[in-house]
Amino acid sequence: MAAMASFHARYVSGDPDDVWRDLRGLGLRVFDAPYREDAEAVAREFADRARRNVETLVERLQARGFRAEENDDEGTPCSAHVPPSPGAPALADWLEVTFAPFPMTISAWIRQVGDVWLVGELPGWPASVLADPLVVQFEWAERGGSRSYYEAEHAAYLRDTARRDAGIPFQLDYAPDELHKANISGDAPYGIDLPGPGIDGKVGPAIWFVDDLNTAFAAGGFPGALWDEGYQEPPAGLRESLAAGLLRL
Repeated sequence: MAAMASFHARYVSGDPDDVWRDLRGLGLRVFDAPYREDAEAVAREFADRARRNVETLVERLQARGFRAEENDDEGTPCSAHVPPSPGAPALADWLEVTFAPFPMTISAWIRQVGDVWLVGELPGWPASVLADPLVVQFEWAERGGSRSYYEAEHAAYLRDTARRDAGIPFQLDYAPDELHKANISGDAPYGIDLPGPGIDGKVGPAIWFVDDLNTAFAAGGFPGALWDEGYQEPPAGLRESLAAGLLRL
């Protein structure tokens, strides 16, 4: 009987959804032999694809005159993509130790992709900030780094016995919610529940990190739906042109 193809071989051959299903099904066993090395190769390939998608998307947006801006009253200019800094591996190492078992996909993102911020001014679609633009910021390299923030948040969580007794997990924040992205008072930030359930991270109880990213990339980085009377749909074909050819993670 022929040996079964590795998860990584299946992933690169065009079977990503089934690979994620099978790897997630392993749960915490994914960190053990004989799965770990193969799973880590899938996570690295995932991050490489995500990096290429981000770079393509930012290039296309900037060609349309997009300017990334902070979600403040002044619209302070900022970077749409900040590649991992020299300190990114150390941050990922610390997170893996502190919050073990730490999702491989999040570690790979920090090491290979960097910070993404698609909030800003997009000519022809002023309501783009209302469309839940893609934001993934774990390192905060342009803000002096995130470790001290995560340390403080985790210390506060450990002191909150009621929260822990209720089974509420610690959340590793990585993005404002869709309202705060538009500088509107909203809910808690998007974050990854820790410790993780296996190879991939959970955004809340039901959404996988990779699935959430695939939804965002399929919408050209702006997956938000019509939710407010002030929202305007994008120009016809905009999302499709931004998403064209982006890789399935």
